[in-house]
Amino acid sequence: HLSSGFLALFFFNCNEGSKVSFDVEVHEYNELGGVRDYLSLGKSKLPLMFFSFFAVHMVCLVFWVAVLQRNAAHVHKIHYFMGILVVLKAMSLFFEAIQYHVIKVYGHHKLSADVPYYFFLSVKGVCLFVVILLIGTGWSFIKPVLGEKDKRIMIVVLPLQVIVNIAMIVVDTLNEGNSSWGTWRDILRILDIVCCCAILLPIVWSIHNLREAISTDGKAARKLVRLRQFRTFYILVVSYIYFTRIVVVLIL
Repeated sequence: HLSSGFLALFFFNCNEGSKVSFDVEVHEYNELGGVRDYLSLGKSKLPLMFFSFFAVHMVCLVFWVAVLQRNAAHVHKIHYFMGILVVLKAMSLFFEAIQYHVIKVYGHHKLSADVPYYFFLSVKGVCLFVVILLIGTGWSFIKPVLGEKDKRIMIVVLPLQVIVNIAMIVVDTLNEGNSSWGTWRDILRILDIVCCCAILLPIVWSIHNLREAISTDGKAARKLVRLRQFRTFYILVVSYIYFTRIVVVLIL
């Protein structure tokens, strides 16, 4: 059983005891309106789809910048990091659209399209973890500096995430028929989930600290609002991990 978008070529030698040796070059494509499309029918619209996502992210970026300008008195450093994250996500989508367009037209990858895509994809992944960690620790809007436990989490998680991202790029470029492909893919997915779970720790610590502060501090109402915000953020991060790291794997 072949999954959608997966192309395969089979050769059977029916002469028992004989040996066959040959070189074969296969071109698999759909011809639509007299134009060759090297993507499968299910993936033919991906370049347009990713470019549309890029445009949506750029609109969101303009909206985010406008919000920051209107609320300049309440802007913290973390808000600028969030803007940078949107830029990186938009650029990764733009070059992913180019990557699929190149495959659609030429039938194979080109280094000039792959390198920018994998670069922005890796940097975006690391930046996402940085933003979640910094928000989880309350940096810039609750406390000006990171605590020792927060620094240890960052020292461990960020290098591991960089290694996982680079390794995923290498595995992604390997042939799926390779016997070790599935094993390495599963190992990297497990490490990625471990990194995702580790970034929950600062959020849990912040919630615990706010609970203690509410019982001892006179400014209980303000702390209660922040506690609710961190609980909401915790639920959002858990949902993000569940849908992007677990549900997606089960579907595929």
